[in-house]
Amino acid sequence: MMQPIGNNARLLSNDVLAKWLLEDFPFRIQLSTAFPFLPIAGDALRYATTGPLTPGVTINQCDSIAADTKQPHDTNRIYRFAEIATQFRVCYKAQDIFSSNVNDQAAVQMALAVRELLYKFWMLFEGGDSATNPDEFDGLLKLVDPSKVVDLEGRELTLEDMDRAKEMVRTNDGRCIVIFTSTIGKRAIHAAYWNRGVAPEYEEMAFPSPDGSSKMQQVLKFDGAPVYINDLNQIYACDGSKPGKLIPPPKALNLDGFDLPVATNIWFFVLGQGNLHGIMPEKAQSIITRSTILADASTLVYHMMMPVGIALGSACALSVIKNATIPRG
Repeated sequence: MMQPIGNNARLLSNDVLAKWLLEDFPFRIQLSTAFPFLPIAGDALRYATTGPLTPGVTINQCDSIAADTKQPHDTNRIYRFAEIATQFRVCYKAQDIFSSNVNDQAAVQMALAVRELLYKFWMLFEGGDSATNPDEFDGLLKLVDPSKVVDLEGRELTLEDMDRAKEMVRTNDGRCIVIFTSTIGKRAIHAAYWNRGVAPEYEEMAFPSPDGSSKMQQVLKFDGAPVYINDLNQIYACDGSKPGKLIPPPKALNLDGFDLPVATNIWFFVLGQGNLHGIMPEKAQSIITRSTILADASTLVYHMMMPVGIALGSACALSVIKNATIPRG
């Protein structure tokens, strides 16, 4: 707490209130529970890759076999970490007096601080650019190979576009592909089905319920691939035929009455080592917490850090439909 003791501390500690401080307007980051991370011993991960392979040949008895030693590309792909951080403060008096009540002052703030770290990670997941800001890791827009991009240039999405982009993902023999997009992307997929006069594809999947149980829920799919929603993906306002100005969250979550059409990206990828995955230092915890004491105040300062990045193995593990739109009117 920034103030030594007062309304904030009391509001978080009154024993007639439900436990924890709840977020009124959370962002959906559905892929966070399924996205894999690979521990890295050094300060970066390198992938050595090669071009298309030449199929083997048939030979006659005692024929010589032509050499075909595989040559990696001249440079490795290197993936480094970014350190995402936030901080909060708790006064001694607030912690000493009110933490004996329902809520521990530090624990309440810590739970929401973790959520803040995750929000930044999932913003960088698509839009991170180390060339613009060396403190960021490169996101999907930087990692995707140009040959794996289907650019709609602001037109409406079709099922054929979805097929084309999905078929570009060929690692793992094109199996276990997932689709990742914003709310606008989900609406565009729905519209592509309805425009063809067919119902969208759904499948029941199990998810944790607030009551502690697991419940089945219908999940949108395309050609067997589940769709994960991320409210922090980039959404653009379209000026003319192509997307223009980036609409930042939370404005992108409330587009009712928005005059211009909006555009977004729809990602297709395979998760796991050699494909798309996260990286984190081998010796570090996923979330690092450090606390210090202000020299001239009875206040604890908590710093929370998440050293993290993402990496792409094969270029054929990732493709994208860019600039899919839903007309507004």
